[in-house]
Amino acid sequence: MSDGVKIFLTGRLRVQGPEGVITDADLSGKQARLALALLVHDRRPIHRDRLADVIWDGELPDTWSASLNAIVSKLRRQLGRTGLGARSVLTASGGTYAISLPTSSWVDTEDAIRRVDRAEGAMRHGDLAAAVSDATVASSILRRPFLGGVDGEWVSEVRHQLGTALYRSYVVLATGWIARGDHQLASSVAERAIELDPIRETAYRLVMEAELGRGDAGAALGAFDRCERIVREEFGASPSAETIALAERVRQS
Repeated sequence: MSDGVKIFLTGRLRVQGPEGVITDADLSGKQARLALALLVHDRRPIHRDRLADVIWDGELPDTWSASLNAIVSKLRRQLGRTGLGARSVLTASGGTYAISLPTSSWVDTEDAIRRVDRAEGAMRHGDLAAAVSDATVASSILRRPFLGGVDGEWVSEVRHQLGTALYRSYVVLATGWIARGDHQLASSVAERAIELDPIRETAYRLVMEAELGRGDAGAALGAFDRCERIVREEFGASPSAETIALAERVRQS
């Protein structure tokens, strides 16, 4: 990438420009980190009111307008240290702010989501190697916490979105490892997916498939029992016909 612009919103916040790097340590206080994350994540003009609402999580101080101006000024100064044109990158117009990054810029969360989409497409087309490769990179990004140390409604929403993408990457990986015959690794990855979202049946079926591949019908049925219990508790229903049919196949194995 010619301009070398990389932004990490997971793990430790980091902006790497053509001439320098800034991290969360340079953006002391959660307000500046929240503002930068929102502007980069949405990549569209954000009205001042919306930006302030996210920064202060719906509890705006009386002096929020002046405080917001100070936060934006601070962001501009720090972005300028990276070699990015501060005012051309963080623009203001009609009561809105926007981040305008070079077209070749790389943002970790954006790359992860693209890779999950690509991995699922590759899996549908039978390209196992490409699917596993993209899902592996995506999961390594998505396992890192988004905007660590900062909480709030918007942050929780983004974390939920990224958690869903991580679940999808684990499903691709578990499916790929089953196809490659590594049933132990497939079961382990599928269990991670269950930890993320225990009410979806897909990961339980993958554990069942993996344990059946290992020859452990008891473990496979144990996964079914867990699935059946959580579906009953959450929805007052039985697992899907697909999951029940798989359990029957395990019993007959």
